[in-house]
Amino acid sequence: MNRGVRAGLLLALLAMATGLVYVASWSGSEDTGGSASTITTQAVVPPALPQATPATVAEQPPTTSEATPSSMDDPATTYLIWVSGGLSPDFVAGLEELSGQVSVVKGDSVELAAGDDGAIPLDGLALDPVAHQPFDPHHALAPLQAGTIVLGETSASLRRVETDDQLLLAGHEYRVAAIVPDEVVAAAEVVFHVDDPNLPVATDRFALVKTVMSRSRLAGAVAGLHGDRFGLRVRAEGDVPWLRHADGILPQVFLKVELGEFSYTGLEGGEFQQSAGFMDASIVATDIPLLGEVKCHRTVTELLVGVMDDLVKAGLADLVDPAGFAGCWYPRFTRTATGSPAGVSRHAWGAAVDINAPANPFGAEGSQDSRLVETFKTWGFNWGGDWALPDPMHFEYAGR
Repeated sequence: MNRGVRAGLLLALLAMATGLVYVASWSGSEDTGGSASTITTQAVVPPALPQATPATVAEQPPTTSEATPSSMDDPATTYLIWVSGGLSPDFVAGLEELSGQVSVVKGDSVELAAGDDGAIPLDGLALDPVAHQPFDPHHALAPLQAGTIVLGETSASLRRVETDDQLLLAGHEYRVAAIVPDEVVAAAEVVFHVDDPNLPVATDRFALVKTVMSRSRLAGAVAGLHGDRFGLRVRAEGDVPWLRHADGILPQVFLKVELGEFSYTGLEGGEFQQSAGFMDASIVATDIPLLGEVKCHRTVTELLVGVMDDLVKAGLADLVDPAGFAGCWYPRFTRTATGSPAGVSRHAWGAAVDINAPANPFGAEGSQDSRLVETFKTWGFNWGGDWALPDPMHFEYAGR
């Protein structure tokens, strides 16, 4: 082969190699493309929430958030940690010593003054916006200061409230410093600053932790702080719709959107009287198959009839003991904190029913037949047997 031919072949091979490198580089740039994340500003009532599983922390399957960093710049993962009944001081102190960023959030029911001299129960949180900043990347909570409050969009819509309006909460006037997307405040109705001198929220309900620790290592560490796994939940971002305590149920603000809001008077021993307008519009007594006469919310009554009809049609009527029905509508605070501001029971909305109660006591595993549970879930109910602190007799409206 003469020198001219060899030179021509070398030039051709070089050109081909250069073209291949260019094509490979161009294809790789397409693979790295993606849409930027944004915060939605439209308040939307979510569909029924996924059921909280009865699995212990160690049994929960890993999620993609554990294996895949949220971004190349920030490999840390956000976790929700909560304990039924609240976090103890020792538990909180232990969390704050873990590797990573921690925001401990308080939560209790808060009274909003109503025009009928009663009070409207609000789902209230309290936090330190500085400590919470890793979980508020758009700094939506920056305006929150002691003596002010922040409302979620859905709560503000229910109240017909705008920024700088004043609300009378727990006997004190508060200026609305900001109205933010519901996801920023974990679907709470009102958020206070933890340094508020008149803070009406006292219980450390949950913590958000941002860490590079693996999920299994974090779960083991917090289980050690708690002493065991009973009543403890560790969730990774994406496991549940709302990173907050009681993560397996429909947040109260959305329950109000769908079933209505009431004020109450005569609070005594955890029980109260509800406003006549809510009672007249919402609570009805209906004869329901297998249960007899039941007083419930109109919407929930229709679903409950569907459940019982399906059980009868499937030849499963014997799964319901009529004598074990423990009611639906009952205006009171939650069972775990009767008489305290922990939270208003869903029974107060007529949005929950207790089935086969004697054999399924609160705090026990219970003996509900899986076919009964699945029928309720098909009709849009959560089951209390899936909760961190189980209530296997309890079936609760989960949203449309």
